[in-house]
Amino acid sequence: MVLTLSARGGASGRDRGKSLKSRLSAVKQHIREKKREIELSQEKAAEILSDIDHLDQKSSRIHASIASLEAQKGHLVTSINAAQQKIASLESEIAAKRSAIRKRLVALFKLQQIGYLKVLLAADSPVDMEKRYTFINDIVGHDEQVMKGCIAQEHELVAEQNSYTAQKSQLEGLTATLRSQSSVLRHTKSRKAKMLADIRHSTETTRKVLRELQASEEALQRRVRSLEESSGAGTGFAAMRGRLLSPVKGRMEDVFGKTTSSMISSKGVLFKVRPDAEVRTVYEGKIVWTQWLKGYGNTIIIDHGSRYFTIYAHMGTVAVKTGDRVASGEVIGKAGDAGLDTGKTLYFEIRHGERALDPADWLHVR
Repeated sequence: MVLTLSARGGASGRDRGKSLKSRLSAVKQHIREKKREIELSQEKAAEILSDIDHLDQKSSRIHASIASLEAQKGHLVTSINAAQQKIASLESEIAAKRSAIRKRLVALFKLQQIGYLKVLLAADSPVDMEKRYTFINDIVGHDEQVMKGCIAQEHELVAEQNSYTAQKSQLEGLTATLRSQSSVLRHTKSRKAKMLADIRHSTETTRKVLRELQASEEALQRRVRSLEESSGAGTGFAAMRGRLLSPVKGRMEDVFGKTTSSMISSKGVLFKVRPDAEVRTVYEGKIVWTQWLKGYGNTIIIDHGSRYFTIYAHMGTVAVKTGDRVASGEVIGKAGDAGLDTGKTLYFEIRHGERALDPADWLHVR
C-alpha cells in the first residue's frame, strides 16, 4: 500500500520535492511495467489473431478442395452409371446374339447330319456349289467375329467401370483426409480463440486493477496533503521513537518497503490478529479521517502534530469520529479484514510529511 504526505517550507519543501520526485519516479516505473505487460498481451493477441486468420485461409482452401473433389466424384458416379447401363445393354445384345448363333449352330448341326456334301452336290453348277460353300463359311466366320467383338467390348466396359470405381475410391480417400484436416483446423482455431479471450480478459483485469490502485493512491494523497496543511504544533511525538505503544495485540509482519501482491511498494506494516482485536492509538492526537478508502477499507488517520501522522487501515469497526481528541492507548475500534488483503489484519503506517517511516523503528513491540 502507498500513502503520501506533503511537506511545507524551506528545507522541508526541498525534502518534499525530492521525496515526491522519487515517489513519482517509482510510480511511473510501475505504470511503465504495467503498460509493457499490456503491450506484450496485445502483441500476443495480435499474433493469435494472425494465426486464426491463417487457419481461416487454410480452412477455406480445404473446403474449396473438398468441393472440387465432390464435383469430380459426382462426374465419376455419372460415368460409372453410364458404363453400367452400357454393360447391361451390351450383355442383352450379347445374349440375343448368342441365342441367334445357337439357332444357327443347331441348323448347321442338322446340316452336318444331312451332310455338307449333299448340300453342295445339290447345286446346279460348280459356281453355285462354290457360292453355297462360301455362304456356309461366311455364316460361321461372321458369328465368330460378332461374338469376339461383343466380348471384347464388354471387357473394355468392365475395365472402364473398374477404373472409374478406383478413381472414385481414391477421391473418397482424399476427401476423408481433407475433412480430417478441416476438423483439426476447427479444433485449433477454437483453442486459439479461447487463448485470445483469456489474454483479453487478463489484459482488461490488469487495466482495471491499475486504474483502481492509481485512483486509491491519488485520493489518499490528496486527503493526506490537505490534512498535513492543517497539522498543529508538535507535542513530542518525535521523542517517542522506539517507545510508541503497539496499535494492536498480534504478530507484526515487517513488510515496509517491500512490493506487495498488488505491485505497490508497502509503506507500513501488517499485524496478524485475532478476530475483533482492539485497536489503540500509539500516541495522543486528533482524529482527522474516519472513512472508507477504496483499497484500504475503513481507515483512521490521527494527526500527532509537527506533521506526524499515524494511519490505521483494514478496520473492522470504528469507535471514533473526525475531530475527536484521543489519548495514548485509547481504543479507536476493532481490527477487521476489509481492504485488499485477506484475513484478520491491521495495516499501520507512520508518516512525517511526505516521508514514510518504518514502524518497526518506532514501535515498542513486546
